[in-house]
Amino acid sequence: MSLSEVLEKSLPKYTETIPSTGKKISFRPFLVKEEKTLLMAQEVGDETSVLLAIKDIVESCFPDIKNALTLPLFDLEYLFLKLRSKSVGEYASPILICPETKEKVKLVINLDKLIVKTDKTHTKKLKISEDIVVGMKYPSLSTLLEAKIDTQSVMDFYEMAIECIDYVETREQKVEASKITKEEIKSFVDSMTKQQFDKIIDFFATMPKIEEEIEYKTSDGSVRKILLKGIKDFFE
Repeated sequence: MSLSEVLEKSLPKYTETIPSTGKKISFRPFLVKEEKTLLMAQEVGDETSVLLAIKDIVESCFPDIKNALTLPLFDLEYLFLKLRSKSVGEYASPILICPETKEKVKLVINLDKLIVKTDKTHTKKLKISEDIVVGMKYPSLSTLLEAKIDTQSVMDFYEMAIECIDYVETREQKVEASKITKEEIKSFVDSMTKQQFDKIIDFFATMPKIEEEIEYKTSDGSVRKILLKGIKDFFE
């Protein structure tokens, strides 16, 4: 047995729950080689590069996860933050530029206390008319890559809607999105009224997410608050 194999065999094992399914899975802390992968992605400064690095690290450290590309994004982010807590430490200290004073402030975040939060009004079944229900699925990293989404514009929601429609159900039939062409889905979305499409936007706005309101103090002595959302806000 090589020295590296001896080290890996001695690594501690932990368990965590996948938020979207409630399934418990085991994992090991990430290693120096995996941390280097993340640091290189952070140096690039591209959010997609960072997410792809996180995807590779999660697949390496969680043996039951074979393809992290297909995990809902909030699952991927949550599992990585818990992994980072056990690998580096439970506290993260990202640097914030205060929107009020423009000064740099060091935050302190307990990663172990972060949870996935869901709006009580959230639903995956959208009744867009008396006869039509649209079933949605959560966006994954694969969704973002296929739709080439970088910002949260109306067009991004349009592309996300096309990727995340799971099925369309009427009184007569249920049409699975996977069994029809992308052009048919686009045509369906294009035929919606604004009120109907707003229900899809609301699905994305209320879906599960990692967020935490953090208090901090600026040099003028004021105690302020900021809402951190998503993986990039919790990075140091």
